[in-house]
Amino acid sequence: MNREPVHTQAVRPARRRDSRRPASRTIARFGLIVSVPGASVLAATAGPAAVAEAGTSHGHHPHASTRPAAKQSPLVAMRKILEAEKATPTTTTTTTAPAPAPTTTVPSPPLAAVAAAPPPAPRVEVAPPPPAPAAHPAPVSHPAPVAPPPPAPHPAPSPARGIVPPANPPASIAPNPQFESVCLADGALSAPCIASTLQATDVARGREGLGPMNLPHDYSTLSAAEQLFVLADTERVDRGLPPAIGLVSEFDQDAQAAAQAVTDPAPTIVPPGVGILRWAANWSENAGALGSNYNWMYDDGPGSGNEACGSGAGGCWGHRDNILGFSAASLAASGGTLVMGAGEASPAAAAPWMSDAELFAVVTHTPAYYIYTWGQAVAAGAG
Repeated sequence: MNREPVHTQAVRPARRRDSRRPASRTIARFGLIVSVPGASVLAATAGPAAVAEAGTSHGHHPHASTRPAAKQSPLVAMRKILEAEKATPTTTTTTTAPAPAPTTTVPSPPLAAVAAAPPPAPRVEVAPPPPAPAAHPAPVSHPAPVAPPPPAPHPAPSPARGIVPPANPPASIAPNPQFESVCLADGALSAPCIASTLQATDVARGREGLGPMNLPHDYSTLSAAEQLFVLADTERVDRGLPPAIGLVSEFDQDAQAAAQAVTDPAPTIVPPGVGILRWAANWSENAGALGSNYNWMYDDGPGSGNEACGSGAGGCWGHRDNILGFSAASLAASGGTLVMGAGEASPAAAAPWMSDAELFAVVTHTPAYYIYTWGQAVAAGAG
């Protein structure tokens, strides 16, 4: 149903030398040992003088007596040898020390040369230069943080990429895929239902040259009224139309009552301090907000479920015109502000579907506050 449609990211092993201790140099004194056979042994040990005294004479002496010599006992012979040794003067062997190594002496220069030589230059103690200070690395220059650019406004599509009133699509578009069957099987608000409905919506938008619908990342957590508001504003801004500023509490109450009553809403509760210049309203029963939005926007012509369209009467595409009918030019001319109210219910009369209602109003002054705004939706990724 319609009311007031308006155009809109190693340690090396130490080599150990053989520490050989040098051999000691000692001089041994050997004592005189006496034993039998007597003189022959003594002669062997007593030295040349004793041999001469006790041994056989090797020479021929003149005046020698021809009388044979009387034999001596060994003891007498030994005594004579000992007495002879005592009589022999002791000879001291002197060891001469080696001569010292020759010393080489540098001849002194002549006195004249010394006098002529310049005096030696005084020695100047030069202090070593102080150590150079350690070089510190140059500080690394970090670029200044760059603030992310503000979100660019949604570009307005050319008229060829979006159909706006007074023009309308040539015919209703049957949903592809048939999301209603999925929603009946899995539930009106189930994830498969929402996914298939959104897919059918994107297919239909492609017929107008529009890209896929870009919903806020928290869409599934929004209330039904907020979802209806986001869907309507997305359809508007994608076609170059200004969005509704936000949801107003009073209009939400009107829309919720209509959804429960399975009928179009009307602005019966007016926010304080504002006046209503124009208004329009839609109602639908389908698989939640996405399903109702599909009915209003893409399946609202002849042969659709639009009760006002019938067999080609003037009510065709009226729901779509209510969503897109408030253009920037008409708003500027009236000096008003476009706001919305929305609601959803599940009355028995609408089962197994949901009952959805939305209300558009152009008001003279800005309401005191909004429940939810388009700015919030954009901050969450919409648009």
